[in-house]
Amino acid sequence: MKDPIPARAPEGRPPHVELTLGSLVADRYVVRRAIARGGMCTVHEAEHRVSGHRVALKALTSHALASEAVHERLLREARILGTLRHPNVVQILDAGVCPSHGPFLALEMIEGRALDGLLAVRTRLPVAQCVALVVQLCDALDDVHRHGVVHRDVKPSNVLISQTLIGDRVELIDFGVASESDRDAPKLTRHGELLGTVEYMSPEQLLGTTIDARTDVYAVGVLLHECLVGAVPFTGPATTTIARRISGEKAPLIAHPDVPRALADVVARAILADARDRFASARELAFACLDALGELPRLSLLESPAGGSSLQDEYLARRAAKSAEPDPSTRRRHVRAPYVTPARIFFNDRHVDCRTEDVSEGGLLAIASADVPNGVEVRVRVTLPTQGKVVLLPAVTRWVRTHRSTRAVGLAFGELPDDVVADIRTYVEIVGAPRG
Repeated sequence: MKDPIPARAPEGRPPHVELTLGSLVADRYVVRRAIARGGMCTVHEAEHRVSGHRVALKALTSHALASEAVHERLLREARILGTLRHPNVVQILDAGVCPSHGPFLALEMIEGRALDGLLAVRTRLPVAQCVALVVQLCDALDDVHRHGVVHRDVKPSNVLISQTLIGDRVELIDFGVASESDRDAPKLTRHGELLGTVEYMSPEQLLGTTIDARTDVYAVGVLLHECLVGAVPFTGPATTTIARRISGEKAPLIAHPDVPRALADVVARAILADARDRFASARELAFACLDALGELPRLSLLESPAGGSSLQDEYLARRAAKSAEPDPSTRRRHVRAPYVTPARIFFNDRHVDCRTEDVSEGGLLAIASADVPNGVEVRVRVTLPTQGKVVLLPAVTRWVRTHRSTRAVGLAFGELPDDVVADIRTYVEIVGAPRG
């Protein structure tokens, strides 16, 4: 086995710095725009200098660059992803340590929507689509578990949905806190440290005891519960819900009129406090969901942009549209495409940070960090998808919806410069040709 790449720049070299627009990483990737930022990592879209291939570049924040443990955790994520080859798991393309910017991962660029964003807009999803989504997610986890890995952070924001010619594809991302069963794997967590998101963590994870595939089964059960009814099983202050779960309390059985009793029973078993009483594997959970539902439909949660379907699907959609004769006043004027990047909304001498979810020539869908009033004129600072230029655009808030603590905002653009319209139109056309 090769020696691990050193996590810090050699003596005499300048210290590592955080990625910014235009950064050159490892002499081969040029950063084009920001996608997401967390406490420890950032994700940017970058372009290979020679091939022009677009990747999602994951690197450390300026705060995390000082931590050797976080360096090693990111490189361990690279090793874990290097063992996984599954269509429902994000693929790693490259990894290393840049002398200027520290450790990085180059991941496949997924043009899609995060499940938490979809839930923010819709609150709950159709029952059949919930099962279709969870079956793909379980397919991914079944492969992950076969390789001796437990994800430990399955939640809506780590589930991306992208479009293909045969329907929407679920992809599991962010293996930053995944654990390996290999006894030789370095121990990168301190005693008592919680890694994961509390709402989706199993009792054994909260208690810091032994975890295995059933830990991820619990998280999928919570996720399915939220998709079906628009809420997680245990709600309230974090300390109270944690106490209820580790005490072994059972969550109330789903009683929504649209949810079959057999499927409600599946969710109830998946989130039992004692791991021995849950489904033994993600595969068993998927089969139980299928038994409860019956025939599995094609997953279809995203609106297909131009070119986002086969010619046959496009023909059938056009024929259906003609026969339906929709009201012109309600017809969508502009085709949308998934587009995720940090943005900021300015209004009434205030501003709210957000991330975009999709874009069209007519407007943006954004997930905001705080309340934004409805029906007001705003300005939106956002990065253009193809030029990478930061612009300030006029808009109006058309609707605002809240799901748990997440706020979704529909923004309609005002009059835009011609170059901005052309940039968005080009992007939508590019993204409209999904991967097969």
